[in-house]
Amino acid sequence: MNGLKVFCANLKSGSLIVTDKGRASMEIYPAGSKKAVFKLNSAFDILAIRDLLNDAYPPEVFKHDPVRRV
Repeated sequence: MNGLKVFCANLKSGSLIVTDKGRASMEIYPAGSKKAVFKLNSAFDILAIRDLLNDAYPPEVFKHDPVRRV
């Protein structure tokens, strides 16, 4: 991942999730919207959500599409 800092993923609903490691931010945009409906500006909070999801849906059990890098 040689210095990549911005990652995004499309949800089945059409929403877009964008994370920026350089700014420690995560935002969720509804399909077709330019305004985020969910925003975190703390690496601690982002990692808490990651850990929660990993506990509920272990990556080795659930197959998922790869995250696209921008």
